[in-house]
Amino acid sequence: MSISEQYIYDPSTVAEVDNRAIHEFSMPGIELMEKAAAYAFQCSQECFPNIDSIQIFCGSGNNAGDAYLFGCYAIDHGITTSVIYLSNPKTLKGDAYSAYQRYKAKEGKLIQWHENISINCDLIIDGIFGIGINRPVKGIFLKAIELINQNSTPVLSLDIPSGLSGENGKIMGSSVRADLTITFVGKKIGLYINDGPKVNKRIKYSNLDIPEVCFEKARPILEETNKSHISQILRQRKKDSHKGNFGHVLVVGGNHGMGGAVRITAEAALRTGAGLVSVITTSENAQTILKIRPEIMTHALESDHKNLPHIIDSVDVIAIGPGLGQDQWAMGLYDAVLESNKPLILDADALNILAKNPQQNEDWVLTPHPGEAARLLACSNSEIQSDRLKSLKNLCDGFGGVVLLKGQNTLIGRKAKIPHMISAGNPGMSTAGMGDLLTGIISGLYAQFRDQDLQLLTSVSALIHSTAGDRAARSGERGIVATDLFVELKDLLNP
Repeated sequence: MSISEQYIYDPSTVAEVDNRAIHEFSMPGIELMEKAAAYAFQCSQECFPNIDSIQIFCGSGNNAGDAYLFGCYAIDHGITTSVIYLSNPKTLKGDAYSAYQRYKAKEGKLIQWHENISINCDLIIDGIFGIGINRPVKGIFLKAIELINQNSTPVLSLDIPSGLSGENGKIMGSSVRADLTITFVGKKIGLYINDGPKVNKRIKYSNLDIPEVCFEKARPILEETNKSHISQILRQRKKDSHKGNFGHVLVVGGNHGMGGAVRITAEAALRTGAGLVSVITTSENAQTILKIRPEIMTHALESDHKNLPHIIDSVDVIAIGPGLGQDQWAMGLYDAVLESNKPLILDADALNILAKNPQQNEDWVLTPHPGEAARLLACSNSEIQSDRLKSLKNLCDGFGGVVLLKGQNTLIGRKAKIPHMISAGNPGMSTAGMGDLLTGIISGLYAQFRDQDLQLLTSVSALIHSTAGDRAARSGERGIVATDLFVELKDLLNP
């Protein structure tokens, strides 16, 4: 995968890349605009087949230029096309004005915005604002966006939904809700954080054939984990391998009445390829796990923890938290595990205990959902979600190690490192046990690939988990349960 596809940038950085392409590599701005319009039109044909009519909403900047050229392609393909302009096209400058002239030369229909405009088409093209918006939407622009959103016609936004900040993903008063956003040159951070995912159902991207060297000096804000990263981590096994080569995972949890959580984590570690998996849990849960999954070694520990040091010494990675609880039994196990100096994955109640007794560790992975993150940072859930990148940084700074902040576009960070992002996953995964499953996948891969970068390994684990969830949702999102993903893991773990 190319640099431009792998990373996500601030809009000002994208503008610098665009400027380099024009001035250092002799790619005229109008040529880039043509490529953008051609790619967007191609995507519209693929994603919205059988479109006979479109209405294009145009503003005053280069985004309008892309839109006018889109209209040219639509006319050439026999699609009934009209442009509703909110700014006088004669005031456009440079390449945008040239694009308007081309549309006009094709006798494209032009309609000045008025209060009684109606939408009557198969597809709306949003070319009102680009990535430079920095103040709340007002006046006729606000009315146009509201009209678009009130209509049931599908919407294609060019570069970014109008009204969404490309810099921070915040809605600037109001934003177009796009069924498809086609973004160009570089992926803009605002599409992926804060309000961005709420107003973008789907994103497609083209670098417009800009040379990769133009991106080499561009500092990204996020790295999007992808299939190439999976292949990078999942090396082929040697033919003379044995189970001892693939690590021993210990899962600690499953208090009374919560045996399912620890069982899901343990089986996920096993199915991810760990050589050995053990569980410390209550006696009742140990017996159940042994019956359901005899490949998992179980240790029933009630009040007597005298065998705990021996068990811990024999393992390579410890996952603690699923179904752990916060009673005296849980606290005893938690304290023993944290004193072990073993690599750790903390989830669920282990994070809640950590929130009460904060400490740092550079050799652990924390996997909070927004509620757990709020407890760790002593703030509200809404504060976590209002600026997820900032929340991630605060978690990394405060607790060390690798932090995986769950949610739409899951983020994985480490101090002084570019955060990773997972764009896979779906709302059907919002169900009990999904987090336990992820903890098992992380611990299973950690056991096998302890020499790999921990942030990347955690990101790959999250991508495999989310992709398995998407595959499980092919027949529908509602009704997925965590164990449905087991059947999807094997193919993903053997690329």
